[in-house]
Amino acid sequence: MRALYRRSRAFRVVCWVLLLAPLWQILEFVSDDDFQKYSHTGDAILLTVWMLFAAWAWWYGEDRDRRRKAKTGERDGADSRDGDAG
Repeated sequence: MRALYRRSRAFRVVCWVLLLAPLWQILEFVSDDDFQKYSHTGDAILLTVWMLFAAWAWWYGEDRDRRRKAKTGERDGADSRDGDAG
């Protein structure tokens, strides 16, 4: 699957469209006020929950990368070839 993703640009586009579809749907619901019986406060809460989920997903990826580097002993922004001791 990874090789197909790397080789095929069309497959990547399809994957991104499928991954972004829920985002476009929630933005359309909120902006068009499709939930007419749903309050504006409910719209704001729904959008806030969605944004908090996105922030958590971003933070989790960053934290995972940081923990992986710490586990392997890599240093952030430092290269052993640039003459730094340590």
